[in-house]
Amino acid sequence: MTNLLRANFFRLRKNFLFWGTLALNAAFGAAMCVARFQEHRTYGFLVSLDSVFFGWAMSIGLLLSIFIPLFFGTEYSDGAIRNKMVLGHSRVSIYLANFLTGFAAALAFNAAYMLASALVGIPLIGWLTADTGAVLLCTVGAVVMTAAYCAIFTLITMLLSRKAAAAVMAMTAVLLLFVAAVSVSERLNAPPEIVFYSLSIDGEPQGHLEPNPLYLEGAARAAYEFVSDLLPTGQSNQYANLTFARPGRMMALSGALTALFTGVGAAVFRRKDLK
Repeated sequence: MTNLLRANFFRLRKNFLFWGTLALNAAFGAAMCVARFQEHRTYGFLVSLDSVFFGWAMSIGLLLSIFIPLFFGTEYSDGAIRNKMVLGHSRVSIYLANFLTGFAAALAFNAAYMLASALVGIPLIGWLTADTGAVLLCTVGAVVMTAAYCAIFTLITMLLSRKAAAAVMAMTAVLLLFVAAVSVSERLNAPPEIVFYSLSIDGEPQGHLEPNPLYLEGAARAAYEFVSDLLPTGQSNQYANLTFARPGRMMALSGALTALFTGVGAAVFRRKDLK
């Protein structure tokens, strides 16, 4: 598999899509810092690098849903996969090499964002104020989450012969995951009490608190929290805002998703008709 990885990385270095995505992510990190600085100047908000440094956790899923299908999808159209098999490489090694290459590209994208946000953000809005341990934990957790994204999109790409169809399916999948994560987050953030207004005898509005029927408690809250920790999009929101409460469980779930999708994808790819 070493030769496959070497060939993939050589192709990656020559690929315009890779460098374009890398530059786009770096520009996004710099732009987020400038936007926070403008908010501080205009409205007087207190800002720090914490609010933007992990912003890549929110965007990496969408970026990879485009990059991985387009980059690896060409291997079907130009016959590269069949050529690799003729040279004696197994289907499993081809699949794993593509997954690892996609993951390496994702790490480069994340690093470009963080480097750009640090170079632009430190002079404008200062350094991170969060605890160093929390920052390191967030970084490791978000990297494991990125691996789960790569596993999902590699499966879609390697099992669909047309790169356009794979890209559409991957983007649809990540958008649906975002919708699911937002729905779960809204339920988890519902307050225990809400204000109801009524008119007094003299016609003045009066507010009073009543229990919120949408507030989650007990087993229901635990189930929603599990789903939020399971979904890569749910994790991305927590990492981006440095609000994660169960990092160990989130990393374990991302690792399980990575193993599951990689194992299933490799097994199905072994039996796929490439003619």
